[in-house]
Amino acid sequence: MVVSTEPRRKQRAEHSFESSRDTIFRRFKNAPYSDSTGVSVSELEHLADVYLADHSGDPKILQKANIFRLVLERGRIYVDPLDWFAEKVDHGDVVRRLTLGVRGTDTPGSGMWLDEAATGALSIGTEWFDRAEKHGVSHQPRSGLDLGHIAPGWDKLLEKGLSGLLSDAVAARSALGDEITAEQAAFFKALDVVYNAAISFANRLSDFARNNAESDPENARQLDAIATALSNVPANPPHSFHEALQFMWLMHELIEMEGENVRSMGQFDRTLRPFYEADIESGAITRDHAKELIKFFWHKWYCGTGGASNGKNFVFGGQYADGSEITNDLTYLALDAYEELGTPDPKLSVRYLPGSEDRLYRRVADLIRNGHNSFVLMNDPPAVEALVKQGKTPEDARIYLPIGCYEPAVEGKEVACTMNVTVSFAKPFELALNDGVDPQTGVRLGVETGDAREFTSYDQLLNAYIAQLDHVLNKSRTHIAEAEGEWPNINPSPFISGSIDDCITDGTDISAGGARYNSVGFVGAGLANAADSLYAIKQTVFDGNRFSMTEMVEATRAGFEDREAMRLYLRNRVAKWGNNDGPVDQIARDVADHFCSVVHSFENGRGGKCQAALFTLTAAMGFGEKTGATPDGRKAGESLAPGVGASYGLDKGGVTGLVNSVTKLDFTETPNGSVLDVSLHPTAVAGEEGLHAFVSLIKTFFARDGYALQFNVLDADTLRDAQEHPENYASLQVRVTGWSVYFTTMTRKEQDIYIARIAHGG
Repeated sequence: MVVSTEPRRKQRAEHSFESSRDTIFRRFKNAPYSDSTGVSVSELEHLADVYLADHSGDPKILQKANIFRLVLERGRIYVDPLDWFAEKVDHGDVVRRLTLGVRGTDTPGSGMWLDEAATGALSIGTEWFDRAEKHGVSHQPRSGLDLGHIAPGWDKLLEKGLSGLLSDAVAARSALGDEITAEQAAFFKALDVVYNAAISFANRLSDFARNNAESDPENARQLDAIATALSNVPANPPHSFHEALQFMWLMHELIEMEGENVRSMGQFDRTLRPFYEADIESGAITRDHAKELIKFFWHKWYCGTGGASNGKNFVFGGQYADGSEITNDLTYLALDAYEELGTPDPKLSVRYLPGSEDRLYRRVADLIRNGHNSFVLMNDPPAVEALVKQGKTPEDARIYLPIGCYEPAVEGKEVACTMNVTVSFAKPFELALNDGVDPQTGVRLGVETGDAREFTSYDQLLNAYIAQLDHVLNKSRTHIAEAEGEWPNINPSPFISGSIDDCITDGTDISAGGARYNSVGFVGAGLANAADSLYAIKQTVFDGNRFSMTEMVEATRAGFEDREAMRLYLRNRVAKWGNNDGPVDQIARDVADHFCSVVHSFENGRGGKCQAALFTLTAAMGFGEKTGATPDGRKAGESLAPGVGASYGLDKGGVTGLVNSVTKLDFTETPNGSVLDVSLHPTAVAGEEGLHAFVSLIKTFFARDGYALQFNVLDADTLRDAQEHPENYASLQVRVTGWSVYFTTMTRKEQDIYIARIAHGG
């Protein structure tokens, strides 16, 4: 008998994803850090406080860079031996507390520099935004500054590595010579600090993994792979598919540690295609192992959310800068991995061109109808044209990424701030009926437009509504521009800035407008409620004389109390947006066109464009709770309409009528995005005939220049049973807005609203 003398660890295969996923999930947020690897969070906080006290006169960008370095050099670290990817440092949000506080928080008291600005230079704007938020006029991050919708330049990072970017910075600094400003000098110094800190941190993780591989032979293959990868990336360009994934994961975590919430992980099948194809061609990897790596990789994002909140956006399909189509073998391999993963996070965007192959349509539609619904489907022609209209080159526009949910931005060249403000279309209508005063609280929120009970024409009503809407938009623009002027003092961001075109060349941080394109997103929510309310009064007061303006104003103020017959007539007997009805559809188009035109007339505080969007996300429910009854028959406190579609239960013309109405909008005027939510019964898309019908629906919407679609294929009875027996539906996913969650993680109230939406209850 021959006994092998090869070390035992060389004989063991790595653990499969399925055998490891639960353990990795448990350890993700509760990593078993050892004090031998660094200092505790409390000690990091102390060291940071000492540093800040000793360097209080330094530029904010250098203060932040050195706290970033401190955390990566001194924090405790860990590498999970079951995983293929590493990133763990016990940072305790010590860096983010300078600006935003703990991850995901933008409430008062959450960040030192944000609080300083909110109570100082930005106090007037903060007070206005807080009041607008409280009364359901608009929603925005604190002080109106969106620091949470961004993506780095993934292609540039993978092409150059951090060492390459440092070399670019040296050359750019040298080119400036004696003309360099103090701000530019601080930027270059900060860039040097954070990038070298990241490289040293990767080496710490690499050493940890390599040392543990010796004492843990069962997991040695994965630990060795991590050690090898991190000895190369992020310092240098990746050599393999695995190293490229490791690079992207580490950059994601370090950017978020710096204080920016990364909302797009790039064009997966374009950016990673060269690494995947090279490994397949050389035999360094098999398709099956590549799929396993993708599952391990994507599982990291699910570990962060648990399927209960917004996920990360990975983009597929679409086109290269020259207009050629991207879809390739990696596209379909990743879709297979997503199906096997079976989680609502990450979320996937699929971009379609007029010539996209049927295989892509059918594969995605089949996934959605089988419960894997974390998709938004985007139509490239209007999306690209909308960006070109706003000054992007066609080549740049073609490589857009959906940032967050559906908001496009040019990869590596644009800081889009896509969610600076979301404005309710319904609340200004309520203000128009009440001379600018919120009837529920008596607080003046708008301008004086007169006593609506004395209006004698539809034009008077429309002009009052437009005046209230414009007031909100102009106030928002003013205070957002003020906030952007303070951005360098709130959240300087050297780590991500180096990956964005023109920042290194100009020596300017993204917070100071260093990116090639600097945009601000204005989102309009509840289009259906505004259009339906305007049409209801036009039809029943000024054209039909069924009700008087006095009756309409008093009925809505009273929430239709003792006027239920009137409410039901307004809701059910008057034409509604979403049913291919010409007059009401024209009103919706007019409101949308006006909103977009006003937004596009604005310049933001970084010298860039303001860009319009039409969708709601969670604002539909939040705004609805703070808005009284409206003339469309909506009760006080009820949710506004979702996305750009009809109010719940009022698209009685079916999906055909809904599509015909929505595609009358000009989506080349929504460069910040839009989406139509569509709910389908499982029987409508069952079998081969159903799949064909499903694909035809998507193609029809795109052929009519619709912007984006997202679907739920569910029936209300299943959801009701899941409410009563959640233990039987642990994996049931629902598309709630721009992301999917497990149905059982929703509150009872959220579930009830969602069931009513699916059932078309009213």
